[in-house]
Amino acid sequence: MEEQVISIEEIFEALKKRWKMIALITIVATVISGVFSFFIIDPVYEASTKLFVGKEENSEEVYNSNDIAMYQKLLKTYSETIKTRDLLTSAIKDSNYDLEVGAVSSALTVVPVADTQILQIKYQSKDPKEAEIVLKAISNNFIKTAKELVPNGNVRTIEAVEMPEKPVSPNKKMNIAIAFFLGLMVSVGLVFLLEYLDNTYKTKEQLEKELELPVLGVIPTLEDL
Repeated sequence: MEEQVISIEEIFEALKKRWKMIALITIVATVISGVFSFFIIDPVYEASTKLFVGKEENSEEVYNSNDIAMYQKLLKTYSETIKTRDLLTSAIKDSNYDLEVGAVSSALTVVPVADTQILQIKYQSKDPKEAEIVLKAISNNFIKTAKELVPNGNVRTIEAVEMPEKPVSPNKKMNIAIAFFLGLMVSVGLVFLLEYLDNTYKTKEQLEKELELPVLGVIPTLEDL
């Protein structure tokens, strides 16, 4: 059986014939995404802080490469310490918010900045004030705990916690753009699927090509009369 080859003209003809369907699906997908992004999905705010891990401030010892390497490795230990249940429980109590430890832990991100002695802590919440207060409480409790774990160490804040003004999610423009292109691709794919399932002949040329027989006559439709 001879393989059917679709020409560029036939592709454009199919798109042209069903352009209303393409436009409708694309617009509907874009509008739905906009409605969800602006009116349904709750905005999430993120507060952040940066802590420096090093020697005591009054230490007269000079830093060397071994000290730097030691404190960089210590960042991993500190990262896990911040996420411990006892520390988070104490921080929640200090913040005066009625929160579950599990919920706080899942909203918390602790990232050691590569090749530095800096620890970045982020906390996300639907309430910007809550994000600020809870992260401050976590940071303060961690600094106290770190002093107990490494008495000659020093952890200090180098970037203070501030109340976030703009949400980090949802990314409204990105969501709408993605919905637009998805709607466009789905609608175009649907057009090609409908064309593939449509086994009727639209022109006498298609009929002659398929049957390899000449067309002797064409019956006009009412529109042609």
